[in-house]
Amino acid sequence: MRRLLLLAAISALAIHAGYSQSRGTDDARQFKSGEVVQLSDGLTARITKSTMSHFAAVKVKGQPVVVLLELDAGKKSATLSYKLSADSKLSEVYLAMGTQRIAPRAVIEDFPSWGADNDKEVEILDPADKSGSVVLTFERKGSLALLFDVPLDQAKTPQKFSIMLRTVLPKDEQHSFVVNL
Repeated sequence: MRRLLLLAAISALAIHAGYSQSRGTDDARQFKSGEVVQLSDGLTARITKSTMSHFAAVKVKGQPVVVLLELDAGKKSATLSYKLSADSKLSEVYLAMGTQRIAPRAVIEDFPSWGADNDKEVEILDPADKSGSVVLTFERKGSLALLFDVPLDQAKTPQKFSIMLRTVLPKDEQHSFVVNL
């Protein structure tokens, strides 16, 4: 009887692990700020905490923290997607401090290969927008600047930037990583 219960417990754990729908931060690759992350063939990313802010017009209640995600597709074209929302439960891009998640407040997209469409405008994220799906297609280099509104009482707490994104081109893959800022 004990063997049967042990076998049933192991089977249940194996099935649960195989069908788990959510990726935890344990699945995410860990990187340091400024380290180059290889996403797929020829596509890299580098994440840093920015010292300058182009978000002066955006009002925050706490301390503004700007994270810069620099992407480089080399000589190829790249397409990637991710969920960006002002709701920290829906966003695949967030700042973590302990167990608290903070969603971005605003974003600036800067991709020179977009030509005249590269307006570098500040987009304030609407908490009512629950879809938040973003698809970026670009060539060579580009960047995303993300503004986070960190509560003043947590401004000195160690911060981790988390992102989950899917590359479509040059290769269809899902990537999840955490960067210690």
